[in-house]
Amino acid sequence: MTAATAAAPSPTLAERAAALRGLGWTRRQADWLALVCLHSGVFTRSQYQARYDVTAGRATRFVRALVDAGVARDAALLDRQGGRPTSVCHVHGRALYRALGIENNRHRRRSSRELTIHRLLSLDYVLEHRDLPWLPTEPDKVAYFRRLGVPAAALPRREYRGPSSTRSTRRYFAFKLPVAGNGTATTFVFADIGGHRRVQRERIHAWADAHASLWQALRERGSAVHVVAVARTGDDAAANAAILDSWRGEHAPAAVLSARDQRLLAAVDRAKETGDLAPLAAYGGPIDATTAARAIREQERAAAGHIDAYSTHVAERLAPDALAL
Repeated sequence: MTAATAAAPSPTLAERAAALRGLGWTRRQADWLALVCLHSGVFTRSQYQARYDVTAGRATRFVRALVDAGVARDAALLDRQGGRPTSVCHVHGRALYRALGIENNRHRRRSSRELTIHRLLSLDYVLEHRDLPWLPTEPDKVAYFRRLGVPAAALPRREYRGPSSTRSTRRYFAFKLPVAGNGTATTFVFADIGGHRRVQRERIHAWADAHASLWQALRERGSAVHVVAVARTGDDAAANAAILDSWRGEHAPAAVLSARDQRLLAAVDRAKETGDLAPLAAYGGPIDATTAARAIREQERAAAGHIDAYSTHVAERLAPDALAL
């Protein structure tokens, strides 16, 4: 990324939607398609209805128009908790994403049930907080934090390598979750898809560990960190609130780690980035090393405070027993 790119502000949603109007979509259609392509790739009819205050019939006709145009597919998502199908529209048209400058975005791909819910939760929060300065793409996020003086090494990243390639591709913010920022404060959204409580804790802690260096860098530069956990039920929201509350605290200098702890954390981070688990053998193997790393991170959070503020959001339209047709 060049210095000029890092200095340039991100295009607004309206500016991005204008590119879709050039493909023949109306202003409202282009606005919605840009929002969905950038933030989730999927949506439910109830989300479209709530955005524009229209009837279920109009939402259904809009989805049918997308399917007839060959840019979307409509499918029933069977909810394991409620047992009732939810109609989900997946927007995959290459021309749409190309016009937005994100032709190879993974939102175009079919996804698992879990990932689909993850994306719907992300979109739901964005819809409820449209006025926040969202950073929908990887370049948008990287440029924003670089403008704040955050070093690239502090950004969450993963290394991807093909099965027959010796070269790797680095991707920042691979969780693809919403981030919004105005410089003074930055909001990070976590989407909780539900499930066993222990698995939920592991997911949110893994997400926090990936962002720990970034959050520390922001607070050192006087930019507040606000974390939001989006869930489908009130019980899940309460469980997330208990975790987030333990992360909140006054910013303090990072705890001094022993040389061994530093090596352990570095080895775990490299293993996550490259997929090479061999270096973890020196620490008892992947499970022991990951467990030890998590304990170190927990001690760091308890000592210094991790975030400035938090909130939770219940996506009622995506509740397990909701039927969105």
